[in-house]
Amino acid sequence: MKSRGLFLFLGVVFFLVVLFGAQAVLAADSKIKDEVPQIVKVYVSGRQKVAELANMGLDIAEVKKNYVVLVLSKTDLRDLETRGFKYRVMVDDANSLLAPFRSGTLKKYHSFEQVEKIMKDAEKNYPDICKLEVIGKSFEGRSIYAMNISGNVTGKTAAAKKPACLFMGLHHSREWISVEVPLALLIELTEKYAKDENVKKLVDEHDIWIVPVASPDGLIYSQTKSTMWRKNRRLNADKSYGVDLNRNYGYQWGNVGASNSPGSDTYHGTKAFSEFTSQAIKALAEREKFRTSVSFHSYSELVLYPFGYGYDIPCPDKKLLSELAAEMAKFNGYTPQNSADLYPAMGDSDDWLYGTAGALAFTFELGSQFVPNDAEVDKICADNVKACLHLIGKASSVHASNHPDFSSRTQRAVSTYLYDVNVSQGKDENAKVQLINMLNPANDTNGKNFEEFMAEVAKCDVNAKKQLAPIMIEVKNIYMQNIINKIGNTRQVIRDVEKIQAELQEIE
Repeated sequence: MKSRGLFLFLGVVFFLVVLFGAQAVLAADSKIKDEVPQIVKVYVSGRQKVAELANMGLDIAEVKKNYVVLVLSKTDLRDLETRGFKYRVMVDDANSLLAPFRSGTLKKYHSFEQVEKIMKDAEKNYPDICKLEVIGKSFEGRSIYAMNISGNVTGKTAAAKKPACLFMGLHHSREWISVEVPLALLIELTEKYAKDENVKKLVDEHDIWIVPVASPDGLIYSQTKSTMWRKNRRLNADKSYGVDLNRNYGYQWGNVGASNSPGSDTYHGTKAFSEFTSQAIKALAEREKFRTSVSFHSYSELVLYPFGYGYDIPCPDKKLLSELAAEMAKFNGYTPQNSADLYPAMGDSDDWLYGTAGALAFTFELGSQFVPNDAEVDKICADNVKACLHLIGKASSVHASNHPDFSSRTQRAVSTYLYDVNVSQGKDENAKVQLINMLNPANDTNGKNFEEFMAEVAKCDVNAKKQLAPIMIEVKNIYMQNIINKIGNTRQVIRDVEKIQAELQEIE
């Protein structure tokens, strides 16, 4: 009897836990559903105020000289009021802006199933130049497709490596136009290959990779459930949904322009590369070693280039990046600018693709609204396809200074170390040990690695120099020990120690 009573008691407890747990989940879901997004104009004075808004983890849609347009909940608005921002609600229900798609008025935009069919048909109809690859799966198990377009695509070998170019769409679910431009590029390259000499040359001489939908779950959810949905559809620990895929990449992953809160539209995930999409792009980039990349977003009519994680960050290839951005802007009529000048944000794809993978990376902010009207779509696609073709043509003659096919072993080791420090918060010692071993005079007899290392340090901003400080201190200690032991050219060793000390003093 005692045993039966105990089991009955435990059963009641279990039932209550399940009941109230379910109610808590429903309450959380209800709260999420009640947060109807609004379009809000917030008045600002200067870029520091823009940065403040970004650092609140808010969803910034557009930045102008005196105001910023955001997609906000009522909770966000209360936070703005507390901080003293002046604002005006422009649209009470932002989802209503995209209602025409559901009513059938917008006919230019493709569903995920239609995108899937277009890509499979392209591989079937153009087998000599098209090879479709599933590079990963989404959180809900859908395929993340990448189309490789290249001359003799099925017979290529590592020995016949061509400059590789990447084009990506729909990191953000509601930005449907970002699917249409890479699809238009795919159609341009395949349908004109046999009859346009310039297109044939570009395809034959390059490996072109097109990922039209980085977030298939998000596209479907935006088109069928909540039109202004931004993130992917990961179920977070607090029962909220979604990670901002364009805050999840590993170069300078952090809280600037991103949020620790899972409920925020700019939630960056539990760690860098926590999401299947960013993992898939990372693996593809490490394998293909892209010379150039473009990530399509909307909106603002901009061509953006790295770095984007902070204002006025020194960039070794700033001149080349700005020149290429200006050249492409001539085709689409957009404004070229540094990414951070829109607003600073950590963890975006461009910073990682450039800073770690060595690609000349760009973002195109397409159009003047999230989902342009049907009448605008063809021109947006045509103008931006021309810009993409121009960049493909440039990929044979230009490259980033840290591209793995062109940079030195030391440059790559520095880049790898800085990347690992940011991703692991200093817990991973492998990159540190590798770099110190390269700089050890016992392995660097002619001092070439040391000179290249110090040249890389000189290019870095203060934050990166601080991250490299442990390397410099350990190398300095090795050199000092060599002086004590009278190993090597003492005068040269002293000069090298002085170089290290000068950099360390600048950090302090």
